[in-house]
Amino acid sequence: MEGEIYLRSPTLYIFKDEQLQLVISNEIENSLPLLSCRLKEAISGEVSLTFSIPSDHSDSQYIREGCWVVIRDMDGVCRPFVIIEENEVHDENLIREFTTEELAVNELNDEIVTDVRPQNTDARDALTRILSNAGSRWQVGIVDDLGIASTNVYYESVMSGIQKIIEKWGGEIRFRVTMDSQNRITGRYIDLFKQLGRKTGKRFEYRKDLTKVERYVDMKSLKTALFGRGKGEETDSGEYGRRITFKDVVWSKAKGDPTDKPAGQEWVGDPNALQQWGHWNDDGTRRHRFGVFIDEEETDPAKLLKKTWDHLQTINKPHVTYKMDVIDLEYASGGELKHEAVRLGDSVYVIDKNFAHDIRVEARVIEIDRDLLDPTQTKLVLGNVIGDIGSLVKRLQDELRKKVSVGDPISWLEGAIETENLQFERSGAYVYINNEDGILTTNRPKNDIDNPPDLAVQIRSAGVRIAAGRNPDGSYRWRTLLTGNGLIADAIATGRIRTDSVDIGDDAGRVLISKGNIIIKGGSLEVYSTSDASDNGVLIKGNRITTNFIKNPNFDNTPGEEWIFKEGSRYNSSKKVIELDGSETRDYTGVSQYFDVYHPRATFQALFKINVTIGSTPAAVRFYFWNYDKDGNRLADKSYTVPLPLYQDIYLLNRTIDFPVGTTRSRVYVQGDFKRDVTAAMELHWVKGFYEEYVTQQQIDMIPVDVHSVQAKPEIQQFNIRWQSPGLGSGVERKVGRISFNRRFSTLSSSGRIAVVLTPINVDSSYYVARPANIAEDGFDLWVYTLRSVGSGEREINGLAYRVDYLAHI
Repeated sequence: MEGEIYLRSPTLYIFKDEQLQLVISNEIENSLPLLSCRLKEAISGEVSLTFSIPSDHSDSQYIREGCWVVIRDMDGVCRPFVIIEENEVHDENLIREFTTEELAVNELNDEIVTDVRPQNTDARDALTRILSNAGSRWQVGIVDDLGIASTNVYYESVMSGIQKIIEKWGGEIRFRVTMDSQNRITGRYIDLFKQLGRKTGKRFEYRKDLTKVERYVDMKSLKTALFGRGKGEETDSGEYGRRITFKDVVWSKAKGDPTDKPAGQEWVGDPNALQQWGHWNDDGTRRHRFGVFIDEEETDPAKLLKKTWDHLQTINKPHVTYKMDVIDLEYASGGELKHEAVRLGDSVYVIDKNFAHDIRVEARVIEIDRDLLDPTQTKLVLGNVIGDIGSLVKRLQDELRKKVSVGDPISWLEGAIETENLQFERSGAYVYINNEDGILTTNRPKNDIDNPPDLAVQIRSAGVRIAAGRNPDGSYRWRTLLTGNGLIADAIATGRIRTDSVDIGDDAGRVLISKGNIIIKGGSLEVYSTSDASDNGVLIKGNRITTNFIKNPNFDNTPGEEWIFKEGSRYNSSKKVIELDGSETRDYTGVSQYFDVYHPRATFQALFKINVTIGSTPAAVRFYFWNYDKDGNRLADKSYTVPLPLYQDIYLLNRTIDFPVGTTRSRVYVQGDFKRDVTAAMELHWVKGFYEEYVTQQQIDMIPVDVHSVQAKPEIQQFNIRWQSPGLGSGVERKVGRISFNRRFSTLSSSGRIAVVLTPINVDSSYYVARPANIAEDGFDLWVYTLRSVGSGEREINGLAYRVDYLAHI
């Protein structure tokens, strides 16, 4: 419960596919021990958990990439993470080290908001609408009153939408989950606070709980004046031209404005910052340090001027931060010194009289790197956040991705050109000409030992090369070259490339587009496997894909109004599911959908949620297919019926169908039968399917077995396991035995795996967790972990195993 203090050795809850696999704690006898455990939090939103375990412990095998890790923080709040990196060290210690990121960030970056435009509303409403539009499992949690604002989120990730909320409404974010008494995750929440932390009066003093302090002063981002640029002005063609400015807006201090800004001036400056931090002129005056402020959405010049001034006030003085090694007295005292507690966002005091100038400062805790096993090794950062280049690059990438998607293809480039030109005009140049270097231009004198140049341009007879830094040995890092053979560069920013031929690819003939989109307006994309374009290849045009190899390889039918509904079925728009009623007089209740058939065999799946205890009443689900030829004649029907297990609340119906010869169109019925009157007895969440075969055997041999979710030979098996419980107490983990698959899976590629889903189906199925281990092509080890006591006798488990490959090597 939030508000309690957890000061014992940390406990980690390990989940796989939302099933608890393992509990790690140094306080549990014979448990997998923690060798290290650090929780790092930053006001900027970066949160991570790192931990290490011995690799030779038997339970170590249950932890791997993709597992979830839940830990209760110092206030008892459950913080969820996902393992994204593992480093295994094989020396005399045999250690596995894991790095995680927040589960919410991992999931919400993969959920898309299509179009949400919260206008003149509060942050809670905006966050609710973003999560609802994306169909996210994350819910709105605690949200402080942050006032009224507006924003637009258009084909962006949920995380991008949350960032927009923070930019427009303000506030600081926290992600958390809730868990019940059986350590099951029951809810996922996003909290938005006006400000994390509180003003505690906590004092860090040298020789008491402050073991080391470092003071950093950063002037790299300091500016005393800013040019302002707003949204591009829309042209008659629908594109965007030059950005708006506040050139014609006038400010006067005599009339109450923050500073004087005459008409015709495209920038606004801070005179006080100029006198203190401006560049020195030979005549004793100072000149401004200029920068550029861009607001992609602002269309009002007066508001743009105010926003530019407000941003200037955040960068018109050096950023000062303090990095400290401290003793976590609250943790070390076992909770007796609660007044010594420190949390992210707290305002605290630092006192150190051992510097040349005494440090007596009040600042916010903007970063905590807490050692959860050794409270003497906790580290804090106080003061203003200093942005790192990685964060800047990521934000630029996100902005570029967003602007491409909303039809503003060159506005980002215009802003980049404006910024680069301003910086170019204000940069210095030192020119050296000799037979060895040719013409060499640097940003600082070559002989400046204390501050050597790190930017250079060199011209020789062979061409031009540009360096944006130096190598560790002191030589220039030449990464951009222009020669008679062409241009070579790490990155090229351009608005348009006009050519009759583009040659893209590495020596192996591969083209990789990472984390981006390809947008073709008014044209088509043709891909050929031969240089003379003789294979007809793949043609993507409009909303059609034509190919020699695959035709409509898979389909995904989510519930909607377009389904064909019969009596006792309906679409629930609020839950985005199809509801099916039970009936004593009607055998089956269901819905149907038409689809085109291109191959003689396909596999179908339907996911149901059952809202009533079945008990001893017979119940079943089924697929029923009406098949037609190209002339509309009805061919033989196909049906597959499966009895429902007792008390199972989620059921995945999975069947492969061989269509009658000549089938070109089919109507699939997805139905349920309960033999009693129950409203909304079952919910249909989705129907998915994929074709199994390629056109020719030769083409099958040419294509890899698995290409993402499209499979040439998909492999999936359903099975039932019966095992004898000897009578197990609560908290017992036991290996039941080795389970063999009905059919051996084909050999996996280096990136593939076999996934196994296990569902206990007895009356006491919630008393224990079944999990697979040592999964191979022929079977797996079955383990059970009891959450409550399980009596003796036979138990049943339904299983589903399927092959997953993530990469294709063509």
